Amino acid sequence: DAGRRPLETRPPAPKRPPKTPAASVTIAFGPSANRRDLRPQSRRVLTDILRAAGLRDCTINSTSRKPADQARVMFQNLELLGVASQKALYGPFGDQVIDVFAQGKRAGRSAARIQLAMERKIVELGPGNVSRHAADPKVLNVFDIAPTSIRNPGAFERAVRKERRVSKLLTPPNDPGFHLEIPQ
Repeated sequence: DAGRRPLETRPPAPKRPPKTPAASVTIAFGPSANRRDLRPQSRRVLTDILRAAGLRDCTINSTSRKPADQARVMFQNLELLGVASQKALYGPFGDQVIDVFAQGKRAGRSAARIQLAMERKIVELGPGNVSRHAADPKVLNVFDIAPTSIRNPGAFERAVRKERRVSKLLTPPNDPGFHLEIPQ
């Protein structure tokens, strides 16, 4: 035994999530999401991301939006998260819609009247200027994934950030969901 060298010990390799076979990935849709709005190319990208993260499923809870839908979503998020939070999320056009919400609240208007005023402002400004959710999904596919449907958020976020086909990612807590934009 005196002539034997001790076995070298290597540090353990960092654990990576196991890849998931494509056939076993399930993409579900919440009640506010339109499954037809998820373009085939985006479905492939999302499947690749889930597989790379070792995840089997997710739920898309928001896809393309018409102006009334955008006003409804913005109103709900403003009620839940507040004006400051949403001003940090949107750009100058979205901020103008948020201002309509704030003015309506100060004036004591009903939720329905405020949302209608917000919708009109969205149409006036151009829906695609307010939110990418209002873009043509055949050109820019935009969707949100429910954070509660992602079992390993860290692995998911790392997989999205490595995926070059995704042009933009917004994450909780800055965004209510995992917001992905994929050019078509």
